[in-house]
Amino acid sequence: MAKTHIVILLPLVALICSSSCSRACGLRAIRSGDFSIVQRGSYRGWLTMVTEGMEQVEAAERLRAMVDKNIEVLNMISDRFHVIEHVGYRFKYAALDVESNELVLRYFTRIVEHPLYAGYQIQLVFDGGSRRLKGVYTAEVPLE
Repeated sequence: MAKTHIVILLPLVALICSSSCSRACGLRAIRSGDFSIVQRGSYRGWLTMVTEGMEQVEAAERLRAMVDKNIEVLNMISDRFHVIEHVGYRFKYAALDVESNELVLRYFTRIVEHPLYAGYQIQLVFDGGSRRLKGVYTAEVPLE
């Protein structure tokens, strides 16, 4: 009987691991030095803010919690793509690109006393269905 439970549990554990990996694998790859999904610039889609009452709120909150647990990865991205020291990243908003069904989380960090830039932003782009991290954009944010 114990062998039957193990046979049933192994595929279930693999499924759980693969679904959580689809969300965090991109962050793990960056942590290990693979920046292939990261590019300079900003997301180029039409974004609508995710607000209370939208079905994406729960997904955005789960993704945010995952990114917040791996916040050092955002600093690694900045260290790789930018040269000016920054403070620490903070979540700004979640937005949905309805046309491409992508969920975008935006994080921002300040640059202290710089004459041109207020800080850096990082936009993490997740597939709206699988919640897999598809890409990451990083850019300077000019002073306004």
